[in-house]
Amino acid sequence: MLIIEGWLHFAPGEIDKFAEAARIMVEATHQEEGCLHYSFARDMANPDILRIAERWTDDAALDAHLTSPHMAAFGAGLAQVERIGADIRLYNGDEVRRIM
Repeated sequence: MLIIEGWLHFAPGEIDKFAEAARIMVEATHQEEGCLHYSFARDMANPDILRIAERWTDDAALDAHLTSPHMAAFGAGLAQVERIGADIRLYNGDEVRRIM
């Protein structure tokens, strides 16, 4: 399993311009084969930060996602808003245990 975790930090007010594109992205991605989990959430301490959490079965599923039409549309929407920073990382989740 592959795990992606990270954040996008938007300039003040920019995240609201991007909310519909993010909603569409999540909805479309949930339909993809190999998607185990995909979600975006606003940070509780800073509402200009969008938290990203994803789980994929394997590299092939993630590669298909990254080349999907909705990913291209998402990238185009992201290019229309001002971001302050980003940090998104890919982890290999070979060992998983529930902690709660």
